[in-house]
Amino acid sequence: MTEKASLFQIMPDALLQQMAEVDSFAQCYETVSFESIDSLLRAIDREPALLVCHQESIGNGQKQLLNEVRAASPNTRVLVIGEKQSMQVQIEALKQGARGYFDQTMPISKLHEALQLILRGEVWVERHVISGLIDDICLKPQVDKQKVQAVKTLSPKELEVAELVSHGATNKMIARRMDITERTVKAHLTAIFQKLGIADRLSLAILFRDLR
Repeated sequence: MTEKASLFQIMPDALLQQMAEVDSFAQCYETVSFESIDSLLRAIDREPALLVCHQESIGNGQKQLLNEVRAASPNTRVLVIGEKQSMQVQIEALKQGARGYFDQTMPISKLHEALQLILRGEVWVERHVISGLIDDICLKPQVDKQKVQAVKTLSPKELEVAELVSHGATNKMIARRMDITERTVKAHLTAIFQKLGIADRLSLAILFRDLR
C-alpha cells in the first residue's frame, strides 16, 4: 500500500466537506485542517508534504504565510486555491513560493490531480501563466558561464525535453511529441536537474528562456 502524503489545509468548511466526499483524498492523504494562519504556523515544523490554503481563509496574509512556510518547512509544497484569477495574480502566487494556483470552479476531483502533480515536482497553473512568469522574471536575463557549460553536457534528447519544458509542455505532452513514455521523460528530467544543479522544471524553464 502506498504511503499517504501528509496534507495540511486551511480552507472554508464547504470545500473541506467536498473533499471529504472524494475517496481519493482519504486514500492518498493524511490531512490536518487549521482554522487560522497562527495555528497552522505553530504546527508547520511537522513539515507536511503538502499545504493547501484558500485565499478566503488567508486573506491578505498570503505573502507572509508563504514566506514563513518556506523558511520553516522548505520541502513543503504549497497550492493556493480560490476564485478564478487573472494571470498576474497566479504569477504572484508562484513568485511568493506556491507551486500552483487552483481555480475552485473546477471539479473538486481535479484538486487531487493538482496535488499529485506538485508532489512530483511540477506546477499547477494554466500553460500561459508559465510563459507570463518567465517573461516577468526574465526582463534582464543573466546566465553565468558555469550554467552555460553545464547545458553543453546535456544529450540531444535531454536538450529537446528541456526546450519543451521551457515552452510550458507537461510530461504527457513531451512524451507524445517525442514518442517516448512519461517514465522516460521523468528520467530525462532527473538527469537534467542533476547536470544543471537545479531543483525543478520552473527553474529549468527560466534558464532556457534566458539562453535564447
